[in-house]
Amino acid sequence: MKFTIFEDLKSEIVHHYDSDTKNIIKSTGNNFSIKLNGQETSFSISGQNRFLMRFRLIRRLLRYDKSNAVLNWKRDGVIVLYQGKIYFFDLKEKKLNLIDNLKQCRNVLHGGIAVKSSGIFFGEYGHNPDRNPVPIWKSEDDGRSFRVIKELHEHQIKHIHGIYVDKFSDSLWVVTGDFNGECFLIESLDEKFSNLNWYGDGTQKWRPVSLFFTPDKVIWAMDSPIQRVYLQSFDRTTKSITQGQYFPGPVWYSKQFESGDAVLQTTVEIGGEINSKDAIVFHSNDLIHWEEITRFKKDILSMSYFKFGVISFAEGKQSHKDFVLFGEGLINFDGISIRAAID
Repeated sequence: MKFTIFEDLKSEIVHHYDSDTKNIIKSTGNNFSIKLNGQETSFSISGQNRFLMRFRLIRRLLRYDKSNAVLNWKRDGVIVLYQGKIYFFDLKEKKLNLIDNLKQCRNVLHGGIAVKSSGIFFGEYGHNPDRNPVPIWKSEDDGRSFRVIKELHEHQIKHIHGIYVDKFSDSLWVVTGDFNGECFLIESLDEKFSNLNWYGDGTQKWRPVSLFFTPDKVIWAMDSPIQRVYLQSFDRTTKSITQGQYFPGPVWYSKQFESGDAVLQTTVEIGGEINSKDAIVFHSNDLIHWEEITRFKKDILSMSYFKFGVISFAEGKQSHKDFVLFGEGLINFDGISIRAAID
């Protein structure tokens, strides 16, 4: 299969892209731009040193480049997480409102905010050295306000990697990490997170960032730099997992296209089981068998200070003929977003 790049989107992050409508939300540092239904708007979040914000290397070092921007259910507003704060940008009023302060993190991992008609949900992704209970936030007014509705304390965990909507059961799935004893899949049978099913034994096999759902399975590839990474398939009936294909590095992000096929990526980071100096993109037609599509080599800057080599995917309806990915810490693919195709 051939990987083709056909547009540089001139931004550090593309949060949302629709390949049919060309609707897009993207950002560079604290500057956000939105194109929705033919209307374009932009806004900036104040509070950062304007001189320092000019330089990609400084934004990367200080994590000024990292944020989340997600359309609400009615698509009349955007929820933004940036530098430890929750914002709501009202698309009708063209007004940015500060909602609240996060408790343990600056922002969450890409793709890990669950948007439903009945609520918007995310869990915090922070260092949490004391292993305090990890907050889960919910909005009941489509992003205009948020409150903590649950703090995970049933098992000690470091943080939450994401919350995802299961279209087959309509339940919410929470995935956690990082170390042995802290990795679980949690299914919430209600939107108050009062009725939880915890799956897994806390080991690295149960450490995903993103998930795929099928009628009978939940599928992920492990996010582990300390153990060999394999695909894992969780059987909804037996509650057991089956090990599948090996990957040469931790898998953070994945995306399933409208036609059912999917991509995922391996990350270059620090750990004894990192067996590639490249971040690699894989494609699958069945979520089980994965073929390498392209790879980007890690740059020479310190991973401790200037971040790992990571590829992420934009949210939104896309196809393998037109999808968006963005990179950081990679040669010729740092702070860059592109439209690409797989032929």
